[in-house]
Amino acid sequence: MNARFLALEVRRAVRNTRYLMFTVVMPTVMFLLFVNLYGAKGQVFPNGLPVTTSLMLNMAVFGLMSAPLAAGARIAVERSTGWQRQLRLTPLSSLGYVLTKGALGMIVALPGILLVMLVGGLFEDVRMSAVQWVEVAGGLWLATLPFVLIGIVIGLLATADGMQALTGVLSMAFGLLGGIWIPAEVAPGWLSAVMHVMPTYWVKLVGQAPLVGGADLGTAVLVLGCWVVGLGVIAAKRFQTDTARV
Repeated sequence: MNARFLALEVRRAVRNTRYLMFTVVMPTVMFLLFVNLYGAKGQVFPNGLPVTTSLMLNMAVFGLMSAPLAAGARIAVERSTGWQRQLRLTPLSSLGYVLTKGALGMIVALPGILLVMLVGGLFEDVRMSAVQWVEVAGGLWLATLPFVLIGIVIGLLATADGMQALTGVLSMAFGLLGGIWIPAEVAPGWLSAVMHVMPTYWVKLVGQAPLVGGADLGTAVLVLGCWVVGLGVIAAKRFQTDTARV
């Protein structure tokens, strides 16, 4: 991985207005909207988690999902314009290119998480100890990896024209079927079963773990690990095919 290339990619992402609006600002706006729309302050779920805190975690997951999906999917654009091929004329290796995209996905996921948690703590009366704030933010950030790989797989498989539509559909599907828009506690049985195989459901559980007792972190690590391994294999095979072609 090339540090200068990574710095260039981060600078380019930060300058992208759509990235700032849809992956950093939008989750926080939706958090404020939902808290005030549902009058969630003071209400508590049966597991002891305040509804406001749960909504904050939901929108943090939405932000950490959207940013790496968009960052990885840009590989499709760079493949179509020949930028990826041009980079192969430089000392940057093809593997270094993909690893840099992975590191970029992890980096761009962080601002959305931190902003929604900052607003939750300052303006929406979300209360946690200092250690819990760090554990929640760190756990959510580390659990971002499956979405980084999904973004890279999209970038390696999709065309530039279809990339945006695909990321939009997947974001909606992971949010709806993963318990972000509909709480798992009120979902019908069939939907609850589907939620338990979605990475979004387990990423949120990782975020909740420091706040509620009895969180099944072992299963969360197992399910998220399966997503990481499966997506890693798909990305590696597609990457080998792509580099052999050029």
